Amino acid sequence: MTDPQRRSTIRAGVAVAVAVVSVIAAVVVVSMHDVPVELPADSQAMTPTFSPETITTQVPSGPVLDPTWEIDAESVYGREFAAFRSPAADLMFDSGATGVIEAGDVLVTAAGLPNPRSYSVDAIEFVAIDAEDGDVRWKKSPGSVDQCASEAVGDEIVCLDSYSDIPSIVRIGVDDGEARRTSIPEAWFPYAIESDGESVFLLEGNPEDGESVLYGGSVDALDQMWSRPITSSAGWEDVAGPLIHVDDGRGVVTLGGEATFFDPRTGTPVDGLELTADATVVDRSGTEVWALQDPYSSETFVGNTVYSFEENALVATTDSNDVRWRWPLPEGVDGFTESGSIVEAQSGVFFLGAESMVRLESVPT
Repeated sequence: MTDPQRRSTIRAGVAVAVAVVSVIAAVVVVSMHDVPVELPADSQAMTPTFSPETITTQVPSGPVLDPTWEIDAESVYGREFAAFRSPAADLMFDSGATGVIEAGDVLVTAAGLPNPRSYSVDAIEFVAIDAEDGDVRWKKSPGSVDQCASEAVGDEIVCLDSYSDIPSIVRIGVDDGEARRTSIPEAWFPYAIESDGESVFLLEGNPEDGESVLYGGSVDALDQMWSRPITSSAGWEDVAGPLIHVDDGRGVVTLGGEATFFDPRTGTPVDGLELTADATVVDRSGTEVWALQDPYSSETFVGNTVYSFEENALVATTDSNDVRWRWPLPEGVDGFTESGSIVEAQSGVFFLGAESMVRLESVPT
């Protein structure tokens, strides 16, 4: 099989996998709405009733926080129904994840129009927001982009575009949002990207056949990157989350329930480490050496403060269980309390939702 045939086959496999998942989701939704539920005649007697006294809502104690700044997706994007998304998540097939890439004194996020029919986000634009005051520095379309590394490389954000006619690495300037493209070698089909701030790591190949390769090095010299095989297997529907993780001179690929540790500088294997079921890396003695970031965690620890979601508020509690403050979560356009994530950056602690971005406070000591 030639390289173009190989890549075409892989791309077709990915499309089929995503289509199957989308169809299943659609069938579930239709089934839930279209199938009538017949209740027995004595259903009223079977249905429990609740008095107003039995339904209570615990309101967290503590002073109410007045955030440093708040912005909303519709105002930033300029269109109704716009939503924020994480540039480091799957942008082509909407994952719903929110997030930012920290680049000096700016936070870069993605915004677009969620399309429930195609399970995608249309008309994606990248937005650079001043971390200190919430002002929009720039807003530009990067063109076709699948996902980006979670950490900038110098003054550029590095992204993948694997599905275009000319697959490319897309580099987006932090200062101006301008995008420039570097063609990917014809034989490659990258499906994951990450960076440690210096090197870029690409995972390419076909995970369904256990035929993937991890590359690492400079995007200015793709042909000189180190490489090592990754033999773990996974279906295309299971490669949507973060697969490459790097931190403090360590790297690990988590694919198909297996962990492959590597040296980010050379790609050589790193022994003596194990990934536990709770996404924690431990050494041979069982001592924790690294906790992989969980973008969906309901708690975030920063200094001596834990930020957690309680009822309809976000609460900051000290390690002595004193509530420093509580912040009532905003309501979404559907009237429900907005969900989101708590992110620690050098410039502060932020709440990131699909419709709102809020700077809560400076990083507590």
